[in-house]
Amino acid sequence: MNISTEEKIAHLEDFKTKDWLILDEWEDRDLKWPGDDVVEQMRLEILDFTNFLIFHLKKEGIDLQAETQKYYADWDAEYFKNEEIEFIVEIELIAMKIVGINVDEIII
Repeated sequence: MNISTEEKIAHLEDFKTKDWLILDEWEDRDLKWPGDDVVEQMRLEILDFTNFLIFHLKKEGIDLQAETQKYYADWDAEYFKNEEIEFIVEIELIAMKIVGINVDEIII
């Protein structure tokens, strides 16, 4: 099933409204809550990435796979610990799947 760009954008807008980082999610992953400041930075990172996808979806003739790879190549994740990065990426993988990116080919 091929969904339109407008539908992908609508799904991403909906994706942005979900709170992926609630305490239960941390507990489900057996991770220690890092504090509100870190969680807010993680939320902002997920929001930035989702907005990046929406921005590039609106462009004609863009290679979203290549642009996403470049995004991660340029991503400065020094602020986050490894488990926080993994958590962020797990959530961002959902957004990538929404837009049809082959997540197996993305190197993070």
